[in-house]
Amino acid sequence: MLRLRNARGWSQQALAGEANLSLRYLAGVERGEENPSLDTLIAIADALAVSPASLFE
Repeated sequence: MLRLRNARGWSQQALAGEANLSLRYLAGVERGEENPSLDTLIAIADALAVSPASLFE
């Protein structure tokens, strides 16, 4: 996810806003401190315009 976010030049705040997540939660997901639900992964993938599977590559 970090790679995809950086490739778009987005900050964590920008992605959190696009995915309708709190910045704190998104940062925790990126650090591996949070366990996102499938719905959250889909929201992040949709915000990045990629498939959910791309988040695991």
